[in-house]
Amino acid sequence: MPFYEQLKDMRKLKGFTIRELADRSGVSAAYISQMENGNRGVPSPDVLMKLSEGLNTPYTELMKIAGYLDKPEPTAPDGQPAAIGRPRVNLRRFLQENDLIFDGIELTELDKDWIERMLTVMFWRDKRLQEPETDSNG
Repeated sequence: MPFYEQLKDMRKLKGFTIRELADRSGVSAAYISQMENGNRGVPSPDVLMKLSEGLNTPYTELMKIAGYLDKPEPTAPDGQPAAIGRPRVNLRRFLQENDLIFDGIELTELDKDWIERMLTVMFWRDKRLQEPETDSNG
């Protein structure tokens, strides 16, 4: 299936109009329309990065369907992408040390602080649920 058909399918699957994808990605609606109609070639990696953000789709997935990457990702027995060889990222440090965008909106330091707080609460609760109960009588 050609790139333009796959892009159109991805957009529709996410429930976005061309205008919504344009607003979310920063790529013009006219350009997206031309791509989806097959009137444009495969976009540059920079445009694919913007589209991946707008579609909330992994950049590597768009790079693959565009033909820039042709090596399939290794998969685990359950069919999920394998984590072997991938570096682990400290999410707290990642939040603190990077300029981040969510749905085309740049996150402020306050936004990132709130995200960090929510994650702390979420994982604190999960950690408490995993701990064995201890007898408080001693």
